[in-house]
Amino acid sequence: MAERIRKTAFGPVNAAALECLLESFETQSLLGAVDQVDRLTEWIGDSFRKDLLRLHGMAHTIINNAPKTISSDKEKIWELAGSLAMELEEMVEDLGATLERLHQLAKLAPEFAEGDAEEEDS
Repeated sequence: MAERIRKTAFGPVNAAALECLLESFETQSLLGAVDQVDRLTEWIGDSFRKDLLRLHGMAHTIINNAPKTISSDKEKIWELAGSLAMELEEMVEDLGATLERLHQLAKLAPEFAEGDAEEEDS
């Protein structure tokens, strides 16, 4: 049985995958992903980078017996590491949800069976 292909404004797509997405896919979630990327870019570009460098300085002093380069005596290495890990886990979880949405849309790729797929106009 040939797979049904539907013509769209953005090329042919797998008709069955499109039907599935029409029932459940929220395009608004892609705008949420854009917001995620904005937050991630800001976080990684500024705060996360600085915190990782600070963590490196702490670890370098403790593990390599290097001279102390971090001025704070009150901050604990395990608190900073735990905080960064928690933030990164949240970002990874959010990115995982975005990845799932992208995989759903990628399933629209038509898979032609020897070029004899039935075409259906949209």
